[in-house]
Amino acid sequence: MAASVAFAADDVHLLSFGMAVTKMQTTTSVENTIGKAFLTAQLLTANAEQAESAVMAALESWDATGNGEEALFHGVVNAAVRLINTDVSPRNSQPEQGESLPPELEAVLKLAPRMRQCFVLRILAGFSPQACARLLDLDSRQVDEHACSALKRLPSLDEHRAAGLEHLL
Repeated sequence: MAASVAFAADDVHLLSFGMAVTKMQTTTSVENTIGKAFLTAQLLTANAEQAESAVMAALESWDATGNGEEALFHGVVNAAVRLINTDVSPRNSQPEQGESLPPELEAVLKLAPRMRQCFVLRILAGFSPQACARLLDLDSRQVDEHACSALKRLPSLDEHRAAGLEHLL
């Protein structure tokens, strides 16, 4: 009987180890989503501080038990767009000192604001034209026009797009 108790204790240990691994995997997955959401918000706002504010606002209202990571990502995007729509101060179109973005993404920050926002939401984040239009208070035709204009100004990104842009975000 002692052997079966020891076996049961090992099972409990393995079960708790499995739960710890699952929790680590979930934590890593959420961290990846937050990183992707932060980068998206930074590209939308062209401002790291505003991107951080968008992430914090989304995290405060996110229910990790009831909503998936996609809801967190969308919450960050919505918060970033709200910041864009309410911000009256001049935006820094360059990454802040000390940040290291790939040259392709630095080029995105140099685009005109509406062009950049449409490009980020439509091309990099993969939102539908209708979803972008709702977020940016445009019509879907304008969203696609701005996104296409951005692609023409960013030929190196157009080449990456053919290979799959997912690695950038």
